[in-house]
Amino acid sequence: MASPGDPKSVWSTVVVIFGTVAAGVVVAGLLHDPQPDAVSIPGCAEVVQPEDMQRINYAFVGPDSAPVGFDAAAKSAALVGALPAGTTVEPDAMFPPLTFDFQASAYGRISLGGAVGDLDVRLSTSDQSAGPCFAGYVDERRTLSDGTVVDLKSSERGSRVEVYGTDGSIVDVSADPVLTVQQVTDIAMTPGLRWNS
Repeated sequence: MASPGDPKSVWSTVVVIFGTVAAGVVVAGLLHDPQPDAVSIPGCAEVVQPEDMQRINYAFVGPDSAPVGFDAAAKSAALVGALPAGTTVEPDAMFPPLTFDFQASAYGRISLGGAVGDLDVRLSTSDQSAGPCFAGYVDERRTLSDGTVVDLKSSERGSRVEVYGTDGSIVDVSADPVLTVQQVTDIAMTPGLRWNS
């Protein structure tokens, strides 16, 4: 048996320490969550990454109520007129579907091609630019020749399109998979839904 001062004892101790440290490094590597790769979004000059979102406070300000002069009837007619051909608006016993209310929002169930789903539209204004894209909330940003910004998000659960007009109008349209992302985009781009139209 080697004594504490024996070279064999020293080397045994070194081997044990080295093995313990190496094991710790391996375990730490397995348990440590690697930083996610930076997310890039087509058309977005600035992207807020998922790990940064919890550190940033953004205030999304919309009107508490539609201002005097907001023509809800005209906006409602424009919305119904923008629906794809063959779309049926399902009746609702509680409220008129796809009719804008005092908060400039409209909701209803629609059917098209045998599918039934929800359609939600919100109108607002802002004197700010569209701002950065939020990873996970925008799949693509398109900036049109007139400066209009269109943000698109699509998944198996449905589509959402936000249009930021150069006049400050914001048209936010969400729909179940009853509509394609292109159909949702067509609705959101309807001139009659712009705030100042």
